[in-house]
Amino acid sequence: MATTTTTTTRAASDDDLHSLLSEQRRELMAAQTLECDLDLAFRLQLQEAVNASLSLLPSSSTSPPTSQTQSSPSVIVIPDQNDTVQASLSSLQSEEISTIEQELNDRKQSELEMRRMREDFDRRMHDQKVAGEILRIPDDEWLEWGNNFEKPFGEGSSKSVENNRSIFKLYFKGLVSEEMVRDQKVILAGIGVAICDPVDNLVFEIRKPLIGNGMSRQAAEAKALIEGLNAALALELKRIVVSCDYYPLYQFVIGRWPPKQRKIATLVNQVSFLQQKFTYCNPTFVARNDVKYAFKLARDAIVSQVTIPAESSCGKTLQETCVICLEDTDAEHIFSVDGCGHRYCFSCMKQHVEVKLLHGLVPKCPHEGCKSELSVDSCGKFLTSN
Repeated sequence: MATTTTTTTRAASDDDLHSLLSEQRRELMAAQTLECDLDLAFRLQLQEAVNASLSLLPSSSTSPPTSQTQSSPSVIVIPDQNDTVQASLSSLQSEEISTIEQELNDRKQSELEMRRMREDFDRRMHDQKVAGEILRIPDDEWLEWGNNFEKPFGEGSSKSVENNRSIFKLYFKGLVSEEMVRDQKVILAGIGVAICDPVDNLVFEIRKPLIGNGMSRQAAEAKALIEGLNAALALELKRIVVSCDYYPLYQFVIGRWPPKQRKIATLVNQVSFLQQKFTYCNPTFVARNDVKYAFKLARDAIVSQVTIPAESSCGKTLQETCVICLEDTDAEHIFSVDGCGHRYCFSCMKQHVEVKLLHGLVPKCPHEGCKSELSVDSCGKFLTSN
């Protein structure tokens, strides 16, 4: 009931925001039209005033050439720089309104898709429960009254109550792998999430590539867990058991080990925050073979990143996002540091190395805490001869 009320309130708020954005767009267009009209009127008045001033000038004693007499005085009006600024401002305002409207539409589409996923999830759980009840009915009783047995989906509130009482199982996996893509070594990462019912029947799955370089296994595993917890919350599950096969992350989650890296600590804090939203959330350490489906899903996410560039048309290349400048760059213009494997674009590496050399320091990997030194030969890929 609370979820329905929240959804209704959010929908009403979005409708109000859509109305405000539409009204603001109309006012902006009206202001732009008025500005253009006023500007045109000002220029016409300025032209008339200049022409009138020229007509009042005293004529010289010597008659000017015929070509000058016949030609009308020309006036060159220099454009005001404020016009360009105002036009740019109006354009930026219009783009900002369009961006907000697109974000609202995307969020509405996302909510509709999530609602569809929840309904599909509830229906699958209902079907599995009904199937189990049918299997438990003796054959003689089924022959007697089985044709009258029915439990339509959606009757009563049994589906939500049953889901809240049941303890679901969350399996997750984050993988980081070095792959060969077009004869180049590329570090790729992917996550897999599997949510199973109390008897280990798969009811929901996620496979997703992780974009970005410098990804460690700890970060990949933590992000996979966060993705799984968010999915469980989106499905409105209240009681879950989290199966973890990565011992360091398990120790982080239960609070026995403190993370040393700031990035990992942030991810672990996010995991703790999401855990508090469940009525029951119990992390358990299991063997890798017990991580149901998740390992294969994570591996499929990595394979998809390898096969898509190979199957793409000519001219398209694999791109990576540099974690320093956050720009998408062709993989062939990404530099991989020897020893640690951290990857950054040529432009960022060039600036990093030049600054270090300027201060008489030995250039090292830009990754925080990494001690790998850069060799002169390897830096020749992005350093110029100057």
